[in-house]
Amino acid sequence: MFVIRKIILLICTFCLLFLQCVAKPGCKPWDKQKKQWQSRKLLVPSEQIPDFPSQAIVVLAYLGRTQRGTVVEWPRVAFAIGDGTLILTAAHCVQGFADPRRQAVSPDVVVISPYYGDVFEFEILAVDEDADLAVLKAPWPAHPALTLATDVELKAAKEILVTGYPQQKIKKAPFRFSHQVRMEKLPVLKINEKPSPESIVLRGSRFGGPGWSGSALVLPGIGKVVGILCRQGLLKAKEKSPVIRTDLLGCGILSIKTLLEQHGLESSARQRPPRLQPVDNAERAFSLAMDYIESMWNEDSDKILTVAQQLADLRPKSVQAHLFIAFSAQGIYKIDSSRKDLITLAESSFEEALRLQPENARAHAGYGNFLMERERYDQALKETETALAIKPENELALANRVHILTQKNPEKAEELARQLVEKDPNNPHWWFWYRGALTKLGRNEEALDAAQKAVELNPDGFYSGGLAEALFKLGRMDEAQVCYQKMTRDCGCQLCWFKYARFLINNRPDKLDEAEKALDTSEAKTAKRTSQESLNLLRLKLLQKKSPEKAEVLAQQLLEASPENGDYWWALAGILRTLGKHEQAVQAASKAVHFYPDRSYHSRLADCLAKAGRLQQAQQTYNEMLTDHPERPKYWFWYARFLNEYYPQKLEEARQALEKAQTASDKEWSVPPEDLTDLREKINVKANAPEEVESRHK
Repeated sequence: MFVIRKIILLICTFCLLFLQCVAKPGCKPWDKQKKQWQSRKLLVPSEQIPDFPSQAIVVLAYLGRTQRGTVVEWPRVAFAIGDGTLILTAAHCVQGFADPRRQAVSPDVVVISPYYGDVFEFEILAVDEDADLAVLKAPWPAHPALTLATDVELKAAKEILVTGYPQQKIKKAPFRFSHQVRMEKLPVLKINEKPSPESIVLRGSRFGGPGWSGSALVLPGIGKVVGILCRQGLLKAKEKSPVIRTDLLGCGILSIKTLLEQHGLESSARQRPPRLQPVDNAERAFSLAMDYIESMWNEDSDKILTVAQQLADLRPKSVQAHLFIAFSAQGIYKIDSSRKDLITLAESSFEEALRLQPENARAHAGYGNFLMERERYDQALKETETALAIKPENELALANRVHILTQKNPEKAEELARQLVEKDPNNPHWWFWYRGALTKLGRNEEALDAAQKAVELNPDGFYSGGLAEALFKLGRMDEAQVCYQKMTRDCGCQLCWFKYARFLINNRPDKLDEAEKALDTSEAKTAKRTSQESLNLLRLKLLQKKSPEKAEVLAQQLLEASPENGDYWWALAGILRTLGKHEQAVQAASKAVHFYPDRSYHSRLADCLAKAGRLQQAQQTYNEMLTDHPERPKYWFWYARFLNEYYPQKLEEARQALEKAQTASDKEWSVPPEDLTDLREKINVKANAPEEVESRHK
C-alpha cells in the first residue's frame, strides 16, 4: 500500500512540475513550435542534393489578351520529367484562372524555361481533375528533367522537399517574383493512397503561398519526384494555440503514374534527357522574361516595354518575345498617344511574330484587335477570321469580329452576335456586343434589353457603361447617370471616372462642377486606363463651356508641346468658334483636317468656313463629306442646317437633306428626333415668310 501511495505521489509531483513548466511563457509547446518555424530557411537545391537539375523547374505564366489590354495572373510552377519533353503541374495551374467572363479574352498560358531562357506555348496532353494533376507536352526537343520515384519510396519518406519558385508574401505593389529555385524541407504528416490533391500532407510550411502551386515534391538526398504541390491548408496547431499552421497538400506519385499509363506516356516518362549543352544568355533571358511578367503584374509601363525589347534582342526568333513587345507598345500607346513610334513598333512586332509562327491564333487575334483600334477594318477582319479558322472558340476574335462588322456591316454583326447569345446565353460579354450591334442599327429598345441582360449576368459595374449608353440613346438621362455612378463605385478606375465626366459635360450643362470633380478624379488615378491626350481634350471641352478664354489658353499650350496633334487643333477650332474668332477657327480646323484627313473633322471646318462668310468653300466641304459618307444622318442634318441658315432660296434642298437625315442607314450617327423636328419647323417658318427672311439677310 505504501509503495502504491509513493508511486501516486511521484506521479502527482511530476504532473505538478509539468504544469508549472507549461505555465511559464518560455515553456509553452507552441512557443517551441513557433521558434522552430521561424528558424526555418529556404534551401539551395545544390546544397541539398548533388547534381540536382534546378533548370528542370519551369514557370507557367497566364497572359490573357482582351480588347482593353493584357490580363496577367500570379505565375505558377511546373517541372520537366523523362527526356524533358513532358511537363507535370497541378491542373489548376493551366485551367484555374480568374473568371474571364468579365470581358472577351484570348487566353494563353506559356511556359518560361530557365534552360532555354525563352517563353513557349505548350499542349495539354492529359488532366486528372480529381487529383488536380496535368501532363503537358513541351515544344522543345530536350530539357533538363527530374526522375519519378516509386510509391514504395514515397511511403518510406519522413521528410519531403517542396521545390519551386517561392514568391514573397507581400500584399501591396510592387511585387517581386523569384528567379531562383529554392526548397523547403517539411515533415510528412500523412500519406494517402487514394488519388487526391491531398494524398500527401506536409506539416507546417513557413514559405508556402502564391506561386508555389505545381511545385515538385522531391525526396531529400536523391531528388526523385514523389508528388506535386496542389494547395495549402490553414489551421491552428492546437486548440487555444496562437500559432496558425500552414500545411501543404499535393497529389502523389501513384496518381502521376496512373495518368501517364492511361495516356500511353509512361515510356516517355522513364527516358532521360541527352547530354545537354548550356544555352547562351539563358539566365539573363530567363530573368528578363520573369521581369516582364512582374512588370505586367505591377503595371509598370516604364519597365514593360524595355524588358520585352531586351528579351527579343537576346531571343530574336522567339514568337512570344515579339508578342510581348507588340502588346506592350499597344498598351502604352493607349495611355500616351503622343508616342506615334509605338504604333509602328507594335505592328512590326505582330508581323514578325506571325512570320515566325503563322498558325498562332493569339497573335492573329491580337493583331486584328490592333488593326481594329486603328480603324483599318478590312485588314482587321482578315486577321480575325484567320484567328478563328485556327481556334474557333477564341473569344477575343469573336468579339472583334462583331465589333468590326458593327462598323462595316451591322446587319451581319447583329446576326453573329445573336448566334453567340443563343449559343451561350449566360455569357455577359456576348450580350454586351449584341447591344452594340443593335445600337448601330437604331434598335434602341432591343439594345437596352441586351445591355440589361449583360448587367444582370455581371452586376459588379463592368457592363454598366453599356447600359448607360443604351439608356442615353433613349433619352433616359437620369437612369444613365445612375449607371455611370455605379461604374465609379464598383470599379472606380480612371476610365470609369473619365466616362462619367464625359457624360456630364456632354449632357448635363447644370452639373459642370460635378463633371470637373469627376475629371479631376480620373486624372489623379495612378493606374492609367486612358491617354493623357483624351483627358486633355475632355478638359478643353469642359473649359469651353465654363470659360472659353481659359480653354483657348490651354489649347495653345498643348499645341506648343504637340503642334502636329490634329485633335488639339480640332478642339481649338471649336473654342475659337465659340469666341466668335471665325477666321482663326477656320485656320485651326484646316490644320485638324490636314493632320487627320480620315477623321470626321470636315464638318467643323465646313461650319467654321460658313461662319467666316466663306460659303462657297463651306458648300464644297459639305459636298465632299456627303460624297464620302452618304450613310451618316448627322452629315445630312448639318448640311440641311447650313442651307437653312445661309441659303434661304434652297429651302427645298434643305428639306430633302433633312429627309435623308432621317433615312440614312448608319444609325450610330443618328440625329435626336427633337433636333429633326426643331430644324423642320425653322425651315417651314422661312418657307412661309420668304420676303421677311430675304430682307433680313440683305
